[in-house]
Order: sequence, then structure tokens, then C-alpha cells
Amino acid sequence: MTEKFADQQFRNFVYDLNSSKPSPGGGSAAAFAGAMAGALAGMAAHLTVGKKSYADVEEEMQSVIASSEALQREMLAMAQEDADMFGLILNAYKIPKSTPHEQAKRQAEIERASKIAVLASLHLSETCIDILRLAEKVVGKGSRLLVTDGAASAILARACLRIAAYNVTANLKPVRDKDFVYQCEVRLHACRDLGASLEQDILDAVDSELGK
Repeated sequence: MTEKFADQQFRNFVYDLNSSKPSPGGGSAAAFAGAMAGALAGMAAHLTVGKKSYADVEEEMQSVIASSEALQREMLAMAQEDADMFGLILNAYKIPKSTPHEQAKRQAEIERASKIAVLASLHLSETCIDILRLAEKVVGKGSRLLVTDGAASAILARACLRIAAYNVTANLKPVRDKDFVYQCEVRLHACRDLGASLEQDILDAVDSELGK
């Protein structure tokens, strides 16, 4: 049984990225970046709780910690999911297409696999928004000594979102279901716009704190 990405030493995952293996790829790497983004937001919250000067946000920081741990686990699971989805797509394209029946079967399977992959990447994108909101909280209310870690959380989460968004667009290409394409594009555009806005607000707050 192949070891799951989240259970590997990180260096082994990186070595697998830089190889002839079809997976892991960009989506899995993005999910790892998202997991680190969640962890960084949690770290900033961990190092804020228990400080007298931040007693008024203690409960909120405890909530950030709990959320960050859940989102971190979710991101690690999605690193594996992305690779699994890519395997489905590869298998669909390997279906023979010598006869009209085979061609129809192949197209149906490509459509099915592509839709699954699109929804997985959309979920990854939208989970990044949840992490960006955590980064916003720790930058706005957490320890002033950790605002750059909050910035790192936001930057990594936005990078993950952007990669996942490209994967959504790519995997929508072979989908012929126009209603599905439209609904997914609406979700994607909303997610991209919100992600860009949140990251900019967070980085502006960090720059202000640093006197830039």
C-alpha cells in the first residue's frame, strides 16, 4: 500500500514532486502550503493566549487554534485527494476510443472524473478563505510580535487558492455540462475575488504595523 503524503517525511514528498511520477503535483503542493498557512495562524494564536495584555481576545484566539488544527488536517487530506483525482482523470483518458461506443464511454468518464476534480479544487479554494480569515484575526488581534507570521499564513493561503483556481479552470475544459460549468465558475470567481481582497487587507495591516 502506498504511503499517504501526510504520513511521509516532507523531504520524500518534495523528492516525489521533482520526479517523473505523475503525482503528487501542483494541487498536492498547494494543499501542503495551505496546511502550513493554517498552522502558522494557529501558531500566532498559541503564542497570544496566556498573555495578560491580550486577555480580552483569549477566547477568540482559542477558537482560532481549534479552527486552525481542523483546517490543517483538512488540507493534508486534500493533498492526497488531489493526487487521487488526477489518477481518475488519467485513467479516463486511457479508455480506448476506436468505436463510437468507446468514444462515448470515454467522454462520459472524462466528464465524470473532471467534475470530481473540479469540485475537489473548489473545496480547496474555499478552505483557503477560511484560513485567510484566521490570518486576519491573528494579525488584527493577536500578539504584535507575530504579525509577520500572520502575513506568512495569508500569503501561503492565497498561493494555495490561486493554484487550486488554475486547476478548477483546467479541469472545467472538457466538461460539457454548461450548468455545472457556470455554477463552478461563479463559485470560483467569488472565491478568487474574496481571497485577493482578504490577503491585501491583511498585508496592508501588517505593513502598517511595521511602519511601511
